[in-house]
Amino acid sequence: MAMPASRPPLVSAHIEGQARLRRLVERVVAAIWDGLPAHDRANVDQWLSTVVPVILQAQRASASLTDAYIAQAMGRGPIGIDPADVIGAAVRNGVDPAEVYERPFVTLWGGLADGLDFPDASAKALSRAKATAAVDVQLTMRDTALAIDAADPNLYGYRRVADPSACQFCKEVDGAYVKGADGFVMALHNHCGCGLEVNKEPPDLARLLPDGTPADPRERERLGYPETPTVAIREHGELGPLLVDSRQHFTGPNDF
Repeated sequence: MAMPASRPPLVSAHIEGQARLRRLVERVVAAIWDGLPAHDRANVDQWLSTVVPVILQAQRASASLTDAYIAQAMGRGPIGIDPADVIGAAVRNGVDPAEVYERPFVTLWGGLADGLDFPDASAKALSRAKATAAVDVQLTMRDTALAIDAADPNLYGYRRVADPSACQFCKEVDGAYVKGADGFVMALHNHCGCGLEVNKEPPDLARLLPDGTPADPRERERLGYPETPTVAIREHGELGPLLVDSRQHFTGPNDF
């Protein structure tokens, strides 16, 4: 298994900045959920009217943070990506945030229908809400980076950088090439905290894993290599490419 390489300080600062932003939005989402007078159908509009603006603001912050990070790495000013292109429905293949953030209520009601006590069902629903918020922040980071790459002719895509607490999936693809125009889009997963390092020169797509095969799953597939033992990329209709366990069935959009 590939191990995360040493991270330049600027890359580490961006990864930590994104992590702080995700932790903050999770805390705010939890406070909003816990502050609802009830969790019935009548409370959904109150929840959405409060939580969706928080998510969108966190996504705007993620876009600004990423633009500033890449600008510093490239030694130039920020590009100034339009936030509307990298927040809300734009990062979920057109799915309205209101639909996305009603799903925790569905989880809650489904848990109660399955016989869970309210505290357990509510905890499960809140966990989904927090994870969804964190994923949205990370989706904005990814899409902002790809938009900047498309706008900057001096940027040759990115190298994926595993965060300090990276899971096995992310360690497998640490260093993989990321460039949307070439189909090497950064695959994510629930609770992913990985970052990107800019390529100022054309990348080496032949970076190898210890077994001698390409690190990037897309490059492995293009060259006809079998999947790695633990990680594969599956397309998610709403979130784009996801890192999944190649030994398990991909369960689809209902998990996010």
